[in-house]
Amino acid sequence: MVGIASLAPKSKPESVNRSPVADFSYKANNLTVEFNASTSSDPDGTITNYSWSFGDESEGTGIVVEHGYLANGTYEVSLTVTDNGNEKNTSKKGVTVVLTVEPKKEFPVAVIKIIGVDNLTVTVSGEYSRAPTNGSIASYSWTFEGGETATGAVVSHTFAANGTYNITLTVTDNLGATNTTTRSVSVTQTPTPPPPPPPPEKGPRGLLRAIEIHERKAGRNQGLQNSLDHLRSNLAKWTKSHATAAMQ
Repeated sequence: MVGIASLAPKSKPESVNRSPVADFSYKANNLTVEFNASTSSDPDGTITNYSWSFGDESEGTGIVVEHGYLANGTYEVSLTVTDNGNEKNTSKKGVTVVLTVEPKKEFPVAVIKIIGVDNLTVTVSGEYSRAPTNGSIASYSWTFEGGETATGAVVSHTFAANGTYNITLTVTDNLGATNTTTRSVSVTQTPTPPPPPPPPEKGPRGLLRAIEIHERKAGRNQGLQNSLDHLRSNLAKWTKSHATAAMQ
């Protein structure tokens, strides 16, 4: 016979909340660290809180947090996670931060020296440019106001007109670093002096006067041109005879 008590329904056992798992990763950049707790988990629920202690008396909350330290060192960082059943779990890691200072990048020094100016042509040199210690200048690139360009340590350029123009030099060293400088130069075209007037011809005044009149009119009359040639021949004979007499 089955007892009455054995027929009574049995009570349902209470479920046991399992603890969450705290875990985190981090990325350090100089003294700033980004902490990420996304690898934490809860086997039978959800995580409701992420609490951080950064090892320098500072605290924070959140799945992903960023913290800046004041000095180099190794800090014990702890993460405490709490699940929806109020169970907690803590994970600790030693985090090392170091302030690194990148070396100052050195650049070459571009120098333009005016070698000479000849009318509208200027000759310039970049040979006085300097590269950083143990380096060398690999290339010289010139730009002249007006858009013209050139390459080389020493170059010449002719401008189109009188004026003051800018010249720009860019030097590149053997490591690829560049530097640019600009200098102005004034150029002037020296006018070509007119040829000296011919010396006055010597000869009989009447003959010289006749030659002058014929020269003005000979272009319009071939007959006058023949007469002009005859007059010039007479003047040449006169000049020759007087030169011979002067030498005796």
